[in-house]
Amino acid sequence: MLNTHIEKLARDRFTLWVPPKGAMVLAGAERQPVPLPEHPLPLHKGDLADGPPSDAAIGQGVYDYLRQFPDCDGNKVYAELLRDAYPHFITDLASHAVMLDAKQIESTYVLRKLTCLKILCLLDPRNYGLLLQLARGYFELALDFVELANCRQHLREAMRFGQELLALAPTDPSALSLLAEIDYLLGDYPAAVIKWQRLAAHVDDPAVRERIAARIAACPTGECPETALADDLEAIAEAMRLHALGDNTRATSILERLEEAGRLTSMLPSADFYWLLGICRQGCGDAGGAVRALHAALELEPGHPAAQAALAAL
Repeated sequence: MLNTHIEKLARDRFTLWVPPKGAMVLAGAERQPVPLPEHPLPLHKGDLADGPPSDAAIGQGVYDYLRQFPDCDGNKVYAELLRDAYPHFITDLASHAVMLDAKQIESTYVLRKLTCLKILCLLDPRNYGLLLQLARGYFELALDFVELANCRQHLREAMRFGQELLALAPTDPSALSLLAEIDYLLGDYPAAVIKWQRLAAHVDDPAVRERIAARIAACPTGECPETALADDLEAIAEAMRLHALGDNTRATSILERLEEAGRLTSMLPSADFYWLLGICRQGCGDAGGAVRALHAALELEPGHPAAQAALAAL
């Protein structure tokens, strides 16, 4: 059964249609018959108004639904139907992924690319390259400043594909390193240390081994902190939300608490963090504090355009 969220979206935008037993669609120029799966297929509302749906309506409905809900129940069934009966849609997915990868794009488009890769991965679940792109892509998205409200969700996705990658190649350095960093961000320090130790056992470069040792040394020993770095990242997202609402006092309080604690700013130094702190302080009437924060942003990233603009305005 579909989960409640997807069921609601399906009712709003799609009709779930169960093909009659033995139903087929004709594929390609040769019009080869392809059996339809015995599984509810999503169609756009109205496609059943004049009777059974056309072959084209079935393909378009499945394709559009899968792109909106790549993790839905039956996703593998839908992907296989597109592969067998509508291969031009699979080609379209690959083209989108390549096009979006060729330029610097916003997080919205990164999510679109990752959705394309997810669907392709349904058809080739042991593809090392796809798994690595998905794991890295979600990890990087989790640390994107505008996506911090969803950082935990993106980290879970990165972990999911990283674990699949590790199952495929148990000593893969990329998978071990990525999963260790995710464990660290989520506060599972013992798991992070184990993965870094496994990674160090397969690394010959002294410089890399030294960096791994430093990461292990940064993990708390004994009683773990009450909060993880992921909690701090979500706190920044809350400060952004408060700033957008005009509540700069509470936003500044959150950011200054994080700055004073020092854990986030030392482990994940960010010019965006200090830019946000600067404009929140400015909104509170603290011009001197705003200038200090904006200068800190520019020390980390000299060409930060928003920090430059805010400093010029001050």
